[in-house]
Amino acid sequence: MKSIVDFARPENNGINKKGLYKYSRNPMYVAFFLYFLGCSLLINSWFYFIILIVFQISVHYLILSEEKWCIKKFGKEYNDYMKKVRRYI
Repeated sequence: MKSIVDFARPENNGINKKGLYKYSRNPMYVAFFLYFLGCSLLINSWFYFIILIVFQISVHYLILSEEKWCIKKFGKEYNDYMKKVRRYI
């Protein structure tokens, strides 16, 4: 996946701003969600879809905690990045 490749190549300061990270701060999570949404639609499973929604809600709170960590680690530079790039899409 392109998002994983981009994630593995951060800038020298440690912040990923290249590739898909120019458009989304969390492209891997977006890709996972879209993949599993497609799977739930293909197999026509409400159960799988509900599991996906519960998973996505928990991932959202994980992302919020990651953002707090990034703000502490990178400071103003990460805050500026957050202003330019959306959390998801």
